Amino acid sequence: MTSKKEPRSLSGQATQQMPGCQPALRDETRWRLLQAATGVFAELGYHAATTREICRRAGVNLASIHYYYGDKAELYREVFRLPFLKECNVFASLDITQVSLREALHAFYSWLFPPTAENDPMMQFFLRLHAREESDPSGVLGDAMMQAFRPNHEKMQALLCRELRLKKPDAEVDRLVFCVIGLAVVYLHNRAAVEDFAPHLIDGQKAKEAMVENLVRYAIALIEAERKRRATATRSRK
Repeated sequence: MTSKKEPRSLSGQATQQMPGCQPALRDETRWRLLQAATGVFAELGYHAATTREICRRAGVNLASIHYYYGDKAELYREVFRLPFLKECNVFASLDITQVSLREALHAFYSWLFPPTAENDPMMQFFLRLHAREESDPSGVLGDAMMQAFRPNHEKMQALLCRELRLKKPDAEVDRLVFCVIGLAVVYLHNRAAVEDFAPHLIDGQKAKEAMVENLVRYAIALIEAERKRRATATRSRK
C-alpha cells in the first residue's frame, strides 16, 4: 500500500530568485501552480477562486494541489510566503557582522521596493493580492505572514543592537525596530492611499530607487537620534 504523500512546502526547498523567476525544472509543476494561484487569487479573491481554475491555468491535473499543498488554504498561505523566502529576501540572509548599517538597510528596503517590480507580472499579482487581503481578509492566513516576517524582524533587532552596542534589545530598541520597518511598510499597507495621493513616489524604477535611498537616509537619522539620546542619558547619570 502506498503511503500518503505529505504536502511539500516551497519554503523548504525554494529555487527561484525572486517572485516571477522560474525555478529549476524539477519544481516546474509547483511553480506553475504558484503562478496560476497568485493570478487567480488576485483576480477573484480567496473564496471565489477554485482549485479547478487554478489547475486549469497551471495546465496540471486537479490532484496536483492536494499532492503538493494539501488544500486550497495551504496553497494560499504558500503564495503569501513567496516574497519572504531567503532566496527572494537578501536582508534575511545577511551576515550583519560583515556589512555596514547603510548596506543592511539598503538590502531591507530594496526587498520591499524592488526597482523592476513593474516588469514582473508575478509581483504585480502579489501586490494586488496583498491589497485584496487587507480590504477583504480571507480568514485563512492565520499567523503565516507574521511567522514569515519574523526573520526580518529579528535581523533588524540584531542590527540595531549591534549599532547601539547592546547585548539584547530593550523596549527602546523594540520601538525603533518598528519605526525603521514602519517607514516602508506604510507604503505597502496603504498602497491605495499612496497611489491616490502621491503615485509618483512609487511609480517606476527611478521612483523606487529614490524611495530606497531616502528610506535608508531616514532610518539612519532615527538610529543616530537614538544613539545620541542614549549617550546623553549615560552622561547625565555620571
